[in-house]
Amino acid sequence: MLRTFYRSLLRLHPRRFRERFAEEMLGIFDEIPTTKKRAALLCDGFSSMARQWVVRCEMWKFVLAVLIAIIQAVFFLHPY
Repeated sequence: MLRTFYRSLLRLHPRRFRERFAEEMLGIFDEIPTTKKRAALLCDGFSSMARQWVVRCEMWKFVLAVLIAIIQAVFFLHPY
């Protein structure tokens, strides 16, 4: 069950990343003996997917702009 979910998660990574690392990541997943450690690897796969989409698709520019806007709103435009 977890392996199927992990394979699906790997398919959600950007194509170039998936072509280069998916087999290796799945091989590492298969070597992990316990469900608890596999669940941790699943969380890592999810964070990897998020990072790859932000970095590879240049969404980081948008994310950075939003973070800067939030920081400015909180620290510089606060009425107190």
